[in-house]
Formats: sequence, C-alpha cells, structure tokens
Amino acid sequence: MLDECLLKEMLAGKAVIACVGNKLRADDGVGPLIAGLLEETPDLKVVDCGETPENYLGVIIREKPEKVVVIDAVFMGAEVGEVRAIRKEELAEGGYSTHMPTLSLFTDFVESQIDTRTYFIGIQPGTIKFGEKMAPEVEKAARQLAGAINSLQD
Repeated sequence: MLDECLLKEMLAGKAVIACVGNKLRADDGVGPLIAGLLEETPDLKVVDCGETPENYLGVIIREKPEKVVVIDAVFMGAEVGEVRAIRKEELAEGGYSTHMPTLSLFTDFVESQIDTRTYFIGIQPGTIKFGEKMAPEVEKAARQLAGAINSLQD
C-alpha cells in the first residue's frame, strides 16, 4: 500500500482521480473498480476513463484541479496486487502501463492546459487477458486503496 503521507500529498487541495482500465480484461479492470468504490467530495472528482483517458480531457480540464492522480494496472515486475507510486518519467521512458503511450500524452496535455501536478498510482496485474477474472490480490489492493482515499476525504 502507498505511504499515507504520499497519498495525502497527491490528494491535497482540489484533485481529480482518473481511473483507467478495461473491465473485460481481468486485472486491467482495477481502475474502473476503484472508480466505483471512491466517494466524491467538493475537492475530489472521480473519472472512470475506461480505456480512453484522452476522451475525458475536457472533463478534467474544466475541473481545474491542483492535482490529477491517474490509477491504472501497471506492469512493474512486482508481486501481483502491489500498489506503487510511479514517476511520470518512468512512463515516458517506455514505462509499464497497459495503456502506453496514451497516459504520458494525456498528462502532458493536461499540464499544458492548466496549472496542475500529475501523479500515477500503479497496481501490479497478474493477467490482462480478455474474459479472465480479476486476481483476488488485485481486488484486495483496489479495495484497500479506495478505502485509504475515502478515509482521507472525511
């Protein structure tokens, strides 16, 4: 799980959480699962971007958030279900996301349009095959992460 201080930093001020993934591709559905578990507040907008975060650029930019946090399944060579903060540079260098290069372009565009800081949270998938079920470790990580985010909004 992410360090609570880092999570607080990511969500300080007005924030948008952009959850990315495909529910039909096993662990790749972790982003949409988290989107469904998060509670919105006046300072937190949650966007389920599915597989096409670029289609939600207008929604995010209109919010004018101080922070944009992208959550996605990310191949990091970690244990299935492990949650990590990923540096933007890691994604730009070829990264690990199941939706590359879209996410680097997505955040570059958002940052060019509004004064915001972007963060990435990756959850290590086991498989992203069509029709497979989500790994219990990934689902557990999603629920823990959503719980931690929701508890910070109280």
